[in-house]
Amino acid sequence: MSGSPKAFALHSADYVIFLSFMSISVGVGAYYAIVNRRRMSKVQEEGTSKTDEYLMGGRNMPFIPITLSLLTTFLSGKSLLGIPAEMFDHGLWMFVYMPMSIIAFLVSGLVFVPIFYHLKMTSIYEYLELRFHSTTLKKLCAAVFILNTLVYMGGVVYGPAVALSSVTDMPTFWTIIVGLAFLFLMLVQLVGCSSTLYTTIGGLKAVVWTDTLQAGVMFAGMLAVMVKGTVDVGGFHKIFEVAVDSGRYEEMWRLDPNPAQYANMWTSTFGAIAVWLSFYGVNQMTVQRYCSVPTLKEAKKVIMLSAPLYLLLTMMVCFIGLLVLTFFYNCNPLETGEISTYDQLVVLFAARVAENYPGFPGLLLACIFAATLSTVSTGYNSMAAVIYNDYVRPSFGEKRALLINKTLVFFSGVLSTLIAFSVQPLGGIVRSSVAILGATRGPVVGLFFLGVFARNVSTRATVVSFVGSIGVCLFLWICSVLENPYKDYHMPTNSSLEGCHGRSFNITYLPPYDASYGRPDTFFFSRISPFMYAFFGLVFVFFPALILSYCIPPQAEQYSSGRKHSLTWNGRKIKC
Repeated sequence: MSGSPKAFALHSADYVIFLSFMSISVGVGAYYAIVNRRRMSKVQEEGTSKTDEYLMGGRNMPFIPITLSLLTTFLSGKSLLGIPAEMFDHGLWMFVYMPMSIIAFLVSGLVFVPIFYHLKMTSIYEYLELRFHSTTLKKLCAAVFILNTLVYMGGVVYGPAVALSSVTDMPTFWTIIVGLAFLFLMLVQLVGCSSTLYTTIGGLKAVVWTDTLQAGVMFAGMLAVMVKGTVDVGGFHKIFEVAVDSGRYEEMWRLDPNPAQYANMWTSTFGAIAVWLSFYGVNQMTVQRYCSVPTLKEAKKVIMLSAPLYLLLTMMVCFIGLLVLTFFYNCNPLETGEISTYDQLVVLFAARVAENYPGFPGLLLACIFAATLSTVSTGYNSMAAVIYNDYVRPSFGEKRALLINKTLVFFSGVLSTLIAFSVQPLGGIVRSSVAILGATRGPVVGLFFLGVFARNVSTRATVVSFVGSIGVCLFLWICSVLENPYKDYHMPTNSSLEGCHGRSFNITYLPPYDASYGRPDTFFFSRISPFMYAFFGLVFVFFPALILSYCIPPQAEQYSSGRKHSLTWNGRKIKC
């Protein structure tokens, strides 16, 4: 065969399927935007506010679509591309990391959702103002949410850009711009059907029902890739054989407690639980959905149904990672020059196994892009809710609300796109997202844990601990970015002329030291695992605040404020 790698391009059927599905997704959103516009004229007559109708679906949404919406919000194209790439390059520890989401769902259902649901709030950060009697704390956490949502959206935008550039001649730069342009067109279309702030992107109903469609197609596409891929790689026995022979299987069971290593059993458990709590426990995007159903009982149904479905979907993604490893183990496409980053592996794999089935790659790309638009619209929806409720409305009321919201959406899209360009230099989709999210969201999780479980914690002690924890975590993240100690950490593959069918390749450089512990000449703190930032952030808020509360005792925040439902797990004193 020729020494140059085989180029893959989209078939006309792929373009038809891709564009058709994207048009259907936008059409569903536009339909509900029009329905919501008509609905807005009636909501005040029925005693429902426009805010609740847009952001919470009138608090009367059916629980099954809400469940499917949750699945597509955080299992986006970013996950579909990033998790298999992570497993190919660094081992199978994701098989331990992902199931820890079950614990987060259970804690959320038992602890947080009952409290949040009874408060009937739009922004969850209003809880902090009620619990700690502090608008400063509320605004600090709201600012953190806005920052990490922008970063998360940047990673989400980067995902489909990588996917499209891997099967076309269009570079990632331009596919990011194309993705942003398509998103902008979707928003413009929906905004054109709007007359109020809360129909800017069609409302929660538009997002939820579009997500429901996308969840079904995503599941079908993943299942098709799994079935065809398993046959092509030689069956389950071959998959397990390569997982063991490649050394990836052993990475699941690293027990060394040294925090200065890329990943081990402790990052896969404690670190994972903290990250999943930041997604499914105290996250504006998820709590907004939990509280959009008519009763607390149905909110718990959402959680109980989401947990096993999310576990199933993430295990499917991990299995695709095994298929990718088995398929490319004897001919690493990064070494042959077929791709430029491991984040492109999944799409190249799909193109290979489905090259004789026109339309199949187009379906996969449609799934990735559609899930991305779902996640981005949800993120901007929640971000607008937080900015408007926690910053704008208290000071300016509802004056020029529509103009403010349009401006926020536009600049959020621009900022997220700029952030997308930095994802690859920061270490790829998974590592870059988890690192900065963990550094900022971990302390927020610790803050809510304090509010719920520590009855007598002091607000002043809490603020000091929260700011200190954010500082420590950002310090670790900045050290890691500046020194990039895991740049040379790659697990070996077995590329050969026979495996590559005669194509030339360049073996990936492997340093003479154990690169899973980072470069030995770098600063110790830069080598702290990025997957532990969320856990450290939680711990550095919770325990210092408890200790400082003995020196800075609580004041009015120790009382229940006369609420019918307590803001803590065991209730608080009633002020006389």
